[in-house]
Amino acid sequence: MADERHDRSNDFRSRGERSWRGSSDRRGFGRRDDQGGRRSSGGYQSRNRRFDDGESRRDGGFQRDGGFRRDGESRRGSGQWQQRDNDRDFKRGSFNRSDRDRDRHGAGRGFRERDDRRGGRSDGFDRDGRKRFNRRGDGKGRNWSDRGDRNDRHDHSERGSRFDRNDRGDRRRDDRSRSRHDRGNNQRGDANYASTEEYVSPHGDEPTIPAGVSASELDSEALRSLKTLSGANHDIVARHLVMAGQLIDLDPEQAYEHARAAAKRAGRVDTVREAAALTAYASGRYEEALREVRAVRRMRGDQSLRAVEADCERGLGHPERAVDIIDKTDTAALDLGEQVELVLVSSGARADLGQNEVGLVLVDDALAALPEDADTEYVRRLMSVKADRLRELGRDEEATQVEESMPPEIEDPDIVDIEMIADADVTKRGSTLHGTDEPLSSLFDTALLDLDGVAWMGSDPIEHAAPSVVAARENGIKTVFVTNNASRPPQAVAEKLNSMGFEADESMIMTSAMDVAAIMSDELDDGAKVFMVGGPGLREALEKAGFTLVERASDQPDAVVMGLDRTVGWEQMSQAAYAIQAGARFFASNMDSTLPTEEGFALGNGSLVTAVEHATKQRATAAGKPTPGIYQRGANLVEAHNPLSVGDRLETDIAGAVSAGYPALHVLTGVHQAADVIRARKGQRPTYLALDMRGLNEAHPHPKHHKDNTWTCGYSQVASVTKWGTLRLDGIELTEPTTVTLDSYRALAAAAWAVESDEPVRCPELTVVPNDDPAGIVTPPEPQDESEDEAENPEVSDAIDAELAEDTRPDSEVEEEALNTDNPIPAFLPGEEELEALLREGADDETGVKTAESEDDAAAADSAQDVSQDSASE
Repeated sequence: MADERHDRSNDFRSRGERSWRGSSDRRGFGRRDDQGGRRSSGGYQSRNRRFDDGESRRDGGFQRDGGFRRDGESRRGSGQWQQRDNDRDFKRGSFNRSDRDRDRHGAGRGFRERDDRRGGRSDGFDRDGRKRFNRRGDGKGRNWSDRGDRNDRHDHSERGSRFDRNDRGDRRRDDRSRSRHDRGNNQRGDANYASTEEYVSPHGDEPTIPAGVSASELDSEALRSLKTLSGANHDIVARHLVMAGQLIDLDPEQAYEHARAAAKRAGRVDTVREAAALTAYASGRYEEALREVRAVRRMRGDQSLRAVEADCERGLGHPERAVDIIDKTDTAALDLGEQVELVLVSSGARADLGQNEVGLVLVDDALAALPEDADTEYVRRLMSVKADRLRELGRDEEATQVEESMPPEIEDPDIVDIEMIADADVTKRGSTLHGTDEPLSSLFDTALLDLDGVAWMGSDPIEHAAPSVVAARENGIKTVFVTNNASRPPQAVAEKLNSMGFEADESMIMTSAMDVAAIMSDELDDGAKVFMVGGPGLREALEKAGFTLVERASDQPDAVVMGLDRTVGWEQMSQAAYAIQAGARFFASNMDSTLPTEEGFALGNGSLVTAVEHATKQRATAAGKPTPGIYQRGANLVEAHNPLSVGDRLETDIAGAVSAGYPALHVLTGVHQAADVIRARKGQRPTYLALDMRGLNEAHPHPKHHKDNTWTCGYSQVASVTKWGTLRLDGIELTEPTTVTLDSYRALAAAAWAVESDEPVRCPELTVVPNDDPAGIVTPPEPQDESEDEAENPEVSDAIDAELAEDTRPDSEVEEEALNTDNPIPAFLPGEEELEALLREGADDETGVKTAESEDDAAAADSAQDVSQDSASE
């Protein structure tokens, strides 16, 4: 026993030196930001990847964040197990399982209570032996706070893995806690539903996905792991994962159903199988959880979910296997929270085997190895288990001393969320427009920046562009300049950027010339002959790709490629047409119809290509934007994993980013302005909106849909759309050119994009100003005052004033004169005498009319009788 204690101690101290202390600087551990503040985002984390959207960062993720979360690659800390903000929440420990549950239920549903005490209190994570949530000190024993947001987090820290939800999960998903197979008679197939509509399986073999749950709530890395799935199946699987992550604490059974539905559709995706493993574990299906854990490990070839695996073995009554699993785990690469979990599971397994002394040594060693700045909740949990082990050994006095010396539990203060009250009428409806509480330069790892209309306008730099890019790099984001202009080589582009202060080099440049050369390399033979219409940039790209350039159509080129050339003439375009008519392939570096310059919009390459297409009746194979390839190749230049596109043109910059699957930021410094954006059709709608490049380093408010079908965003006025398609702000219809604030512009865009119609809304010209500019507040028109009419006739007004000034008589005399005049002032209502007279006159008139009518009727009757007699005589 002593040797085993010595070996254990040395082993734990050796890995504690590297992993425990080495992880103390990670932002995920040893920190809590829940002291009166909001909780950060959540979900299940694994393998440095994050399941759940990063868009809605205020409550944790893209707009109802939830679901699974991949992290570790975030710039919050390299490779970290991102503890949200409440590392204390181990008290409802991830791997806690009560032996009393095993005694009663066999394998048991041990996810609720931990553990290693065989018939007594749990390991101390839950001192009262009950499933516990972090209460706010209100003494009411509720499972979540008055605000409706979840305050306890259930953490699975194996390879950085755990489920935790955002703080709105309970409030926003309270209607998703059960399957609703019987809701309606929805028999739609997978291809016939929108990604935010309610989904009911046509075969009835999957839980219902409520309306409002969107695949976009998953982080982009998580979505990319599902990229092998097709169409609707991709969305359905992602939405099942969102639901599984949000329900695992509220309703583990329903979480399991959603995860299993995802696994049936995408069983070869490791992240899906990981969700199946954890929900099976949460719902007490330990054998199934073991199978899924081992499947995940085979897919990944790492040590994922080792603590889950070990605790499942305990749940199945095999503590010796749990010990063996932990002994074979290489803990050198695990962080602090993961090692704590392994120690707790190991100590409980030793107690199951009757080796309480060894279990005590493990906890003592862990306490000794904890760094000084470790979260006190780790200390509390370990000391609580230590007290249990001591009591099992009959050392009650020592156990009491340990309990008395435990750090006090920090209760959450009772918080009144004013913002939640203000948003009481906000619905769950999402928007194509997203928001984030973090600056975009902190949220994404790479910015793919357009040039014309974003960085410069012709030869003039655009205000705020260069300083914003430099500041974004300081936040950790990488930058790549992606341009459809093929006329300049990368070195020349970098020199122009540097002359404006962008601090760029040619390794950051991706041009459409480079893109079309890559496409041609895939479709033509090496060394193929090419006739080129374009500038030095296109020539350099083709030569680097190994093509042979020819000067005339008579040289029988294999292909013709056109790029922007400001000196192009009739002869060159005609030679291109001759070659294409003779059978040459036709390529174009881009199809931009216009080119922004300081004088206006000049002809772009697309206009020239269209002329040749019209002459040859052959359509060019286009490179550049909006094809996704130029974005993907640009991202590959810097090995980007989570890129953001920035542009000014909807049909190229934004549409290209959408087709590549990248979020897009639109700025108002180039071609398309606010009204164009609001009227944009699907496929050309950006993810974020800003005035200029400063938006790259700013947080973006989340658009909110209200029950009265209006929209707000940040400090905006209330936006809506009439049934005739007219935009309104605070009920004021926008029918003429209007100045609005940036947030009101965002709210208008959200309202317009929510309209289910093929016709765009009617939007006047909009001028967008910063939120603090009072000129952007839309107010109703001032009612016209009568004094304004008088002011229009000053001579008449002056004459009246002079006449009144000369009349010095008392008011009584003036009134008497008015009564005696031939033109008395008319009364609005008659007096009693006048009313009686009017009634008498009316009666007389009525009598006269009736008498006249009787006389006319008698005459008509006589005439008719005469006619009848004449007819009879004939």
